[in-house]
Amino acid sequence: MKFWSLFFIVSGCLFSSLQAQSYDEWVLRSAKFLEASQLDSAEYALKSAMKTDPDNKNNASLLVSQGLIQRQLSRFGDAYISFTAALASYPDKKAVLHNRALLLCDMNRWDEAMDDYNAILSAYPDDISAYYRRGLLYLELKDRQKAEADFRKVQQIDSGHAYSQLSKALIYKLDDNWQAAEQTYTELICSSSAPNSGYYLNRAECYVNMNQLSKASADLRAAGAEEKENPYFYILQGQVRLGQYDKLTAKEDFLRAKKLGYDPVIADEWLKKCE
Repeated sequence: MKFWSLFFIVSGCLFSSLQAQSYDEWVLRSAKFLEASQLDSAEYALKSAMKTDPDNKNNASLLVSQGLIQRQLSRFGDAYISFTAALASYPDKKAVLHNRALLLCDMNRWDEAMDDYNAILSAYPDDISAYYRRGLLYLELKDRQKAEADFRKVQQIDSGHAYSQLSKALIYKLDDNWQAAEQTYTELICSSSAPNSGYYLNRAECYVNMNQLSKASADLRAAGAEEKENPYFYILQGQVRLGQYDKLTAKEDFLRAKKLGYDPVIADEWLKKCE
């Protein structure tokens, strides 16, 4: 995954003293643990490196990597502490703010996430990712007007960027123009050598709303491997199965979505349709 590349920034730094070599060894060990998907061990190695040399100039990079690992482990409070500590000395503050904003969204701390995106855009007024993600946050906060303003800003900055296409698709969806949204996601899928699973998930949503259930089912199968922890995946899959008169399996999907944190009121509405 891309974000692990932050971790390797310090791995090439070799030191002459015994203490520095020990620090470097812990960093390399953590890299090996990450490659083996042993996240707890990778985090321990990073902490050991920083404990060995608390004043090392590379510790800010290790804190960012530690925060990414902790987020993967769903230890959001610890990740917040790591990202916040890294801000003081990490050279690319924008990258840390982006990661912390995403984390704050995971924690439903919307106002603080908004503060981070505002801080990014104050310093970097052409940051497409910040506009797009702030637009998503405005949608979460039910402020369509501000969301659309951010999405149109993305398109203004770079009309060919993937986020520009995604922004257009979101506006189409807000207007219930499912056919135009489907065409946009199809363009994204066809233009990518390795399409994001979210493209398939969003196109499946379009197909569900267009009552093209076989196409929706195919897209859900394409997205499934990466979206198994996404509650909305099960809401869509449940709708497809309900449309195919498979109420028993649809009920299991809606219950799974509810368990994963989907809005219980909406999930219960779908569950009633399975009775």
